[in-house]
Order: sequence, then structure tokens, then C-alpha cells
Amino acid sequence: MATRRIGRKTTQIKKSLVKKTTPAKRKTVAIKRTGAAASIRTKRTSPGGIARVRHFDFSAKTPFKFDVKKIKTDIFKKAKSAPSNIEISLEPKENDHIVYHPTPGFTSLEENLAQLSVRAILYNKGTSTVDLDRVVLEYKKGSQTVKKDVYLPSDQLIIDPGYAWAWQNSRPYHENGDVVFLDAPFPTSIKLSFYFKGYLGSIALTNKLKTYDLGLAFPFDDSDFEKDEHVVGYSMHGGGDQVFAYDLGVQGYKSSAWRDLHPGKDWSENDHYRIWGKPIRAMADGKVMHFENKVPNNWSPASTDAQMKKQKDELWGVFDYGGGGNHFYIKHGNVVALYAHMQKGSLTKKFLQKGATVKKGDILGKAGNSGNSSGPHLHIHIKTYTNANKPEAGAYRPLLFNTSYVIGQAKYPKPKSNINWSKLNTEGIPGLKSKACFISSKHPYCEYPSNWGEVCRFGVHESKYQEEFDKVWTCGYYPIWVDGYNVNSNTYFNVIFRSSKGVAWAARHHMGSAKYQTEFDKRANAGYRLININSYLLKGYIRYAAVWKKDTSVKWFAYHGRSLAWHESNFAKYMKAGWVPTNVSCVDVNGKIYVTALWEKKKTGGFYLKPVLTLQEFVAAFDQYTNKQKFKLVYLDGYVRGGKPRLSAIWYKNQPNYNSWWEKYNLTATKFQSEYNTMLGNGYLTRVIAGYQHGKGARFEGIWSK
Repeated sequence: MATRRIGRKTTQIKKSLVKKTTPAKRKTVAIKRTGAAASIRTKRTSPGGIARVRHFDFSAKTPFKFDVKKIKTDIFKKAKSAPSNIEISLEPKENDHIVYHPTPGFTSLEENLAQLSVRAILYNKGTSTVDLDRVVLEYKKGSQTVKKDVYLPSDQLIIDPGYAWAWQNSRPYHENGDVVFLDAPFPTSIKLSFYFKGYLGSIALTNKLKTYDLGLAFPFDDSDFEKDEHVVGYSMHGGGDQVFAYDLGVQGYKSSAWRDLHPGKDWSENDHYRIWGKPIRAMADGKVMHFENKVPNNWSPASTDAQMKKQKDELWGVFDYGGGGNHFYIKHGNVVALYAHMQKGSLTKKFLQKGATVKKGDILGKAGNSGNSSGPHLHIHIKTYTNANKPEAGAYRPLLFNTSYVIGQAKYPKPKSNINWSKLNTEGIPGLKSKACFISSKHPYCEYPSNWGEVCRFGVHESKYQEEFDKVWTCGYYPIWVDGYNVNSNTYFNVIFRSSKGVAWAARHHMGSAKYQTEFDKRANAGYRLININSYLLKGYIRYAAVWKKDTSVKWFAYHGRSLAWHESNFAKYMKAGWVPTNVSCVDVNGKIYVTALWEKKKTGGFYLKPVLTLQEFVAAFDQYTNKQKFKLVYLDGYVRGGKPRLSAIWYKNQPNYNSWWEKYNLTATKFQSEYNTMLGNGYLTRVIAGYQHGKGARFEGIWSK
């Protein structure tokens, strides 16, 4: 298998190593409207400002007749003094739940957010005209009841007998409007009460709430972008059936600011925008329902209603679903996605037929400015699938993603200025008025592929350790092993990472005793167990590095900074009680050895622990326990005592994933890198990297198994 070396060799011990395993397979996971999508604009007075959307609404909103035999309505409670013969149906509804649009906070340190927009279709089955006057939304926030009143103009929603009309807590573009913004923890139900002119009572409906549970892939990939370029957007597209749609642009960091335009360009031409020509990718596997590839590109970014109308009259008005410009409607499972406003002629030819199969990540076309669009951008939204010939006929749904990272623009003033990006886990992009986000298909700090079997770094100076650590964990890994050691009064780290998918974890280093105890108590109380603990010296003081994983399935206990005599006096007691040592890390301070240990309840068939071994004694112990008694070496920790290296070692009789294993002994950095490459090339994973000073340089011990 191929191996990779990262970092630059600066001294004998400042080297690094990583392993690439076989890449994991990717999971493959309306009425006809002329204004099918909106548009994106950018504030010309503020380079690098928030992307703005301007939408010209060409559609007319009017009541419609209905067939009483075909309508499906919700259960409601009607007061005696409310109008009779009014029926109501609600969206977006999945089974018996209203679904809302969840998002992370504007950084990963902030609480989750959500948006709730409900559409009610009111059917007048009576003989008298009714006039909807007010709607009250109520939900619980803790022990408090939150009420939001929406008042309607006197001529806005008058429904004649035999007709229906829609009400929605909606919003105009870039305004919070009547959409309900929720903070975690989210409510579990909502009550809507409808009041009509001339009636004292209301028609009230109470519905359970839940988050929408369909996540798609983000339609851009950073491999198609320049350095320090990101998608920009937010969940503030507008209202109606596109209330959860997105208009997405691109910004790059140049001349100390985030900018929508390429250097030296103004706002006059489409190709001045960074988004222009970016590849648009399929958000999931699917089938093409409708497409258009011949709509002329809009001449230039538009700024007035007259220009937008001229575009419709002369460029796109004659096309079916022409408001979407050059577009695809693609059925992804039970929803239909619109990808709109692409460049004329840019759609991928093999998909230009109804029923064509699309795979997640396939390039669909190039971002452009066509149709009902005031500037280059990508518009996307989803609706439920109802009819193969009417892609816009379904009901709106939140558009959520299970790939990519987001952070609020205001929280990220320049590249690498904030590591606290949020991973999208079936969530939308956060949005509030004047608060947009950057979106990236990979964490901007990440410098590794996300599908390797492991990533290892060794010989990292403590001053660079956090920086190197951040380059790895942001790619979807967490540390299972951290080893601190000293060479010539300098502190270095070795660390082994594995995939963090589905793992809640925390890691800290450079902790003094009190700080470690505080962190220890905090994690234990939150249901985390210690999986790795290491002690080392930093400028002559004992420090601790630890890793916790959220897991209550293993019984464990730990202690730190105990004298060797205390440790040995309690050893027999713990062993007799069925405890097994997992980590036993030692440091020597002024001739006194201090022990930090982690014990677990598990079956190993027996164990040997030797916390104070010279190199010669280790060789003899290895021969005795490994070669003769067939025990497996599972743990090593190196330290210096009296100017000479010492090892702490643990052997188990039985250990999972040790069908075949190797230990490599007292290696220079160059030899260790070579052994590492060989081992991982033969399919072994690294279990231990231990470092220590021997003479004037560093030496390393390694354990690999499979």
C-alpha cells in the first residue's frame, strides 16, 4: 500500500508519518411557475460583504377552487364562535409531525438553531365569505409559553365559498419576517390558532414537531476552488414554497477582505464573479425529471425591476420553468431538487434526457446567470415528489446537508482565524438577517484525506503540537494514543489518530495536576471515559495529556502523580479485585518516580506490568513474556532516570486484533519511519509510539498489529 510522509525534516527527531489505507467507497446515498428561483446580489459598497438576493416575483397569488372530495385536512379544535365549514391542511408535514429546519450555531461552540415555517391551506366549504385576520403560533420554551402573533392586512386573505387560499409564516428576502427562529432545546409541539374578522373564537390546531431527517451532499467541492475561496450563503432565501431554498455565491480572500469578485474586476460582467463557472455537483443519486440547457445567459448582472422584466421578455420567458434558467430537476428518492441558473450549454451532455441516472457528486453543469436571476449564483431547493411531469407540484421541505462545514462570516474575518467550524450533520446553513455563512466541503484546517485507516505524527515539538493536531482532527480523526517525552530539555509528542465517525471525544495536553483533575471530573460527570493518559515533563514540571471518549460500557478508574511506592503498595489490591492496567506512565523528578495509571475491568487471560525497566531489562522481559510465555506487548512508555532511558511495559495474554503483531525497538527517527512504512504497507495498524532520549538524540519504540 502507498504511504505518505508529511512535514519537513528539521532535526533528527522532527519527522512525521502517515498511512493511507484503501479508500472507503462513497455511499450513494409547482404548478408551473415562471419565477421558479430567485437571484443573488452583492452589496457594491462593501467588498467582501454578505451576499444579497434580489427576487423579481412574476407570479400572481390568488385563491383557487378545490374539489371537496379530494382534499385531505388536519384535525382541529373549533370554538363555537368561529366560522363553520372551514377546513385546514398544513405543510411541511411528515406523517403526523410538522418538520422544521435545524442548523448548527454560527460556530461549533454555539447552541444549535432552527427555523420553522408552516403553510396552512384554508378551504372554505361554507356559503359565506371569510376574512383571515390573525394567526397565533404558540410553543413551549422550557416552562414558558412563547406566542407569536401574525396580523394580516384587511384585504390580504379573503376566501369566498368554494375557494381555498394559503397562509404561511413567511418572510421577504433577507428579512426575518414571520418565520419562527428557535433555540435549542427545540419544542416538541406547536399550536396554531386562526382568527377571522367578525368572529371571537378561533380554529386551533396542535401538531407535534420534529427535525426533518433527510440529509444530502453539498453541491460544491473544494477541489474546484482556489486557495482561500469558500461558498457563501444562508437560510434566508425568501418565503413561500422556497422559504428553505438557498442562493449560493463564492467569496475569496484578497487584499485583506473577503470579496465576491476576481481581483481587478468590477460588477459589470458575469465572469467577474468568483461563482461564475464553478462546477455544480449532484447532492445524491437520482433520476433527471426535467432540464433546460438553451436559455441565453443574462447579459449582465441586473439591478432594477425593469432590467429583470426585460430579461424575462427577451431571454427566458418562453421556456418551460424558464425562471430557473438552465437547470436540472432531479428526483433524489422521495424529493425533487432544482439546480438553477447555470450557464447556457454547460449542462453535462449524458444527463440531457429524462430518466438519466445521476450519481452523487457528478458534475451537472457550471454556475451561471440565467433565468430569473439578478447575478451569477446557484439556486437550490427541494420539494416532495408527486408527479413525474410536474417537478414543482410537491410540497416544500427543508434542504439539509450531511457533508461540509459552516461558520458565520462574522466569526471568520480572515483565513485560519477560527477553527470552530461546524460539521453539517443533516442540518441546514445557519441564517439570520445580515448573518450569512461560509461553507466548505472540507474543514479549512484539514490537511489529510478523510478516509485513511490512521494518521500518525511523531517527533512533534510541543510548540507546534496544537497546530499539527488541528490539521488532523479536523479531517475526521481523534487521538487514541498520545505520548509526551523529552530530548535535550525539549518536549515532543507522538500521537496516533483513528476515524472519529460516530465518536464523541475530547483531548487535552499541557495540564498541571489541578487542571487535569478538573477536566477529569468534568468528563467523567458527562459520561466520558478515559482511554489514554500520559505524563511527561515540560520545563521540569509534570504535565498530563489525556483523551476521553463518550462511553459508559467499560468500568475504569485512574490516578495520577502517585509515587512509585504508593503504586506498588496498591498493585496487589487492584489486581485481586479484577482490575487490569491499561496505561502506566512514569516520570522521574529529582530521582523520584511518579506514576500515572489507568485501570479497566476486562478479561485478558492474565497480564504482566513492569514500570521500571532499563533497555537491557526490557530485552530480557520481552524474551521471557513474549517469546517464551506467548504474551502480547500492548503498552510502552519511555522516560529518563539518572540520564538513562527507562521503559514501562504491559503484556496481556489475550488482546483483540493481535492475531499478528510486531514490536520494533530503540529506533532512530529515520529507522522508525522506515519500519512504519513497511508495517502499514503490510496492513498493520500502529498501537504504540513511545519516545525517549538515548544519548544525545531520540529513540522510538513501536508496536503494530492486525
